[in-house]
Amino acid sequence: MKKWRKFASIGLTVAMLCSVVTGGISVLAEENGIDDSKEYEFVFAEHVANVEEQAPQVYAVVQAYMEKHPNVKIELQGTSSDEQIRNVKMAAQNNTLPELFWMEQGSAVELAENGYLADLTEEITADQEFVDGFLPGMLESLKIDDKIYGIPCELQSNGIWLNKKLFDEYELDFPVTYDDFINCAKTFKENGIIPMAQGAKDTFTAWAFENMHCRFGFYDHIDGIIDGSDKWNNDDYLKFYEKLEDMKDNGVFPDNVATMSYDQSVEAFLGGKAAMLNSGVWDTKKFDQSDMAEDVYYWWGPTFSDGVGNQEVSMKAPAHPYCVSAKVKEEDPELYNVIVDFLKFYYGKEGTEIIAKDNQSIPITKYDGEIDASSYPVFARVIEMMNDDWESPAACPDMYINGQLINQYRESMIGVVNGTYTPEEAVEYMDEQQSMIG
Repeated sequence: MKKWRKFASIGLTVAMLCSVVTGGISVLAEENGIDDSKEYEFVFAEHVANVEEQAPQVYAVVQAYMEKHPNVKIELQGTSSDEQIRNVKMAAQNNTLPELFWMEQGSAVELAENGYLADLTEEITADQEFVDGFLPGMLESLKIDDKIYGIPCELQSNGIWLNKKLFDEYELDFPVTYDDFINCAKTFKENGIIPMAQGAKDTFTAWAFENMHCRFGFYDHIDGIIDGSDKWNNDDYLKFYEKLEDMKDNGVFPDNVATMSYDQSVEAFLGGKAAMLNSGVWDTKKFDQSDMAEDVYYWWGPTFSDGVGNQEVSMKAPAHPYCVSAKVKEEDPELYNVIVDFLKFYYGKEGTEIIAKDNQSIPITKYDGEIDASSYPVFARVIEMMNDDWESPAACPDMYINGQLINQYRESMIGVVNGTYTPEEAVEYMDEQQSMIG
């Protein structure tokens, strides 16, 4: 398997990103050998329970494609991410994988290595304009032995949302350093404001903490941990987990952090009860549609004077992939071509415009459309952050580690936030889990 590059430059410039994606225009019949008079149907299994509400950009692209191709029916299936992972693994064992589906990175690698995923290389690389439309590194995210087995569903960008109105009310500047962050938290706490809403009931909400871990040598140790020459219980990682404990001890999180869900944390932020929120760019549209759009800003999180390595680390990495079942390619090549055509539409000019312009989501493809900052101020500010000169890892920490450890990794961080683990217990727990997978 090709090793990840530790850092990659995303290169988001010009009005929004870069140049326009001109390839991948859908022409079903002549170019792909597909009969427009026939009807086709395939399942697209997503990792959110309600695709229309939770991933409106995906829903919109699917509807647009079916409107353009009335002979194609795409059955969108929505389930939570944990359930989706379980369902896909079971389906692989039973040889009943959906034709097109989301899967978390580590498990997708295992599926590819065991022959369950279609090799998309030939169909994708045959269209150079289409290939050139992707941001750097995006087609590398699920490449094994130079073969492409999946395309990222989105750009993974974790961060902390800030409510400028509350910062202004208490005469606070936006934090830059960890000391700034803690000082702001103390002021908010003293005045009955939740410093940072954190849905720790849901362990997947460790997002911004992963950004922080990058500032404590995550990539300096992780390859050694994976090959057995290093341990999670090292001085750098221990310092990171100690910072999580320090945040807890300094009242950064709500008093009910252990029982607050992700949805409740967003609600607290939208309700003006929290000054900050641990989340990511997927909430951009939600905030743009809220009454507080003029006051919502995005931040990569604090730098640390005792951190390890570069402190100006952002998160502009490929997220988990969409994959195609190898079975459909082998047994129904005509339907497979329809699915490829849909993917070219999704990641091509029309799909990119629907994702970016119509739904204020960050695409993994280049887009030259303008941003209406007066109508979408939050989206405009997010794009400014995407255009900054902070380095980004080529993969978020939770995608870099073995797929079997993603949930445990998140649990280790949330456990410290909840007070379930001490920092020492958290790294020992991770070493125990690592030893179980070899």
